[in-house]
Amino acid sequence: MRIMIVDDEREIVTFLASMAGWKEIGCEVAWTASNGQEALEQLPASGPLPDVVITDIRMPVMDGITFAEELRVRYPAIPIVFLTAYHEFDYARKAIKLGVADFVTKPFLPEELIRTVASLRSQEPLLADWQEHNRFFELLAGEYGDDYKRHWLAENGLPDSGFLLLYAELDAPRDDEGEHFPFAAAHLRGQLAQAAGTAGLKGWTSSSASGIYVCLPLTGEQGERDRLMAFANEIAAGGDTTRGMSLSVGISQSFQTYCQLPEALRQVKKCMEYRMLLGKNSVIAFDAMESFLTEKEQETGASLGRIADALRGGDAEEIRALLKDSYRSMLSVGASKKDMQHYALQLIEKAEAALADFGLKPSHGMSVDIRGKLIRAVLLTDIMKELEKQLLAYQELMRAELADSPLKVISGVRQLIREQYMEELTLQSVAQKLNVNYSYLSRLIKKETGTNFTDLLWDFRIEAAKNKLLREDMKSYEVAYAVGFKDTAHFSFMFKKKVGQSPSAYRAQVRGGQGAQEES
Repeated sequence: MRIMIVDDEREIVTFLASMAGWKEIGCEVAWTASNGQEALEQLPASGPLPDVVITDIRMPVMDGITFAEELRVRYPAIPIVFLTAYHEFDYARKAIKLGVADFVTKPFLPEELIRTVASLRSQEPLLADWQEHNRFFELLAGEYGDDYKRHWLAENGLPDSGFLLLYAELDAPRDDEGEHFPFAAAHLRGQLAQAAGTAGLKGWTSSSASGIYVCLPLTGEQGERDRLMAFANEIAAGGDTTRGMSLSVGISQSFQTYCQLPEALRQVKKCMEYRMLLGKNSVIAFDAMESFLTEKEQETGASLGRIADALRGGDAEEIRALLKDSYRSMLSVGASKKDMQHYALQLIEKAEAALADFGLKPSHGMSVDIRGKLIRAVLLTDIMKELEKQLLAYQELMRAELADSPLKVISGVRQLIREQYMEELTLQSVAQKLNVNYSYLSRLIKKETGTNFTDLLWDFRIEAAKNKLLREDMKSYEVAYAVGFKDTAHFSFMFKKKVGQSPSAYRAQVRGGQGAQEES
């Protein structure tokens, strides 16, 4: 088994390449490079290729993510192992989309990396299946439309199905001495797949930087839910691994179609947030987790979620109605004066956060003054009066800012699409660049354009693709990558949907028509 090692720290490369353990598992380090670009240049046009690539994420010239993207295009079958630190989880999440075979966290023990590669080798027959599983998660969890997701499932002979998502995650990234735990995802993934098979369950798996997702289709058989819960409890009970690591398990609600995978991912992530209440080796079902919240917490959460929308709406009556409803509801569940003060301060925090989304900030004096009044208030009615007065003042600040803001924001969205359509552009990243709230931007785009952000982006990419097909000598798949599509099948599907014919047919028809006009 031939290995390529890519890292910008020469000492690490030398150390990894010289580890005696490689020979013991039948491996040799045949290539080394200091960055992704150098690694790509070393890959032979013909002849043997690496059986596995071990690469750092953060490197100069070409980082590990970009390198992995390019490697996936050229040689999709080569397994990639990322060396990553726990503070690099944002990078690691991007790596998941690329079908990374495994993660090893820094600092790591030499034997841990050896075990990781040995595990990959022993599970080599599974790697092709895992690539398909990674593709399943990448597409169904991505920002593709439901129609394309169903088309992809049908095209690949996969029946759409109800499902439940299970997520097994490490309980702690560090041991008792503060050291990072090494994490071999391939080994854990193999264990979970084996355990699922033993339990009579078969599903789709994918790795994250700290755990494994298992998407389990629902058949409707009697006792199915009980078997799933028993499987989850078995994972948590047997989750102890190297150096005392433990696992907890989050379980989503049941869903009717794989198109709902993004919501299932959100739910299991939410489950992990409540792990601190239950401790290590916990099994947290989303349905049960909601009961953890008291009525007071639910009411507070609902009100806090509505305040930002009320401020943006510019309607004073909406603010007053929100406060009256909250006041009645909080009293009905036995909220004390202290509870109400805490709630009022939370509302102020939430309101000021909404202002900050638009670059607005109340004066320091105003911000301090309202907090003092809320803390000193004797009567509940005084708290609500001061709160209403302050929120209406904040609403006026927002109203003035938004008077001509929508057109500016939409213009900014279109400009970003024009300038960066070929990159990985998302609604979240655009909202961050424009310094506006994600949910507000989503609603604003729909209101002002009649469509959503994803369709705006795809429309622009298709127009850019039409231009490249006619003016540049590029193959269809090259055009797809050039205009920002990561998947050529999705590009062809969207092109045909919006233009009415395939990219090659469009090129042939328009170029043929131009030729006929020139001859006449």
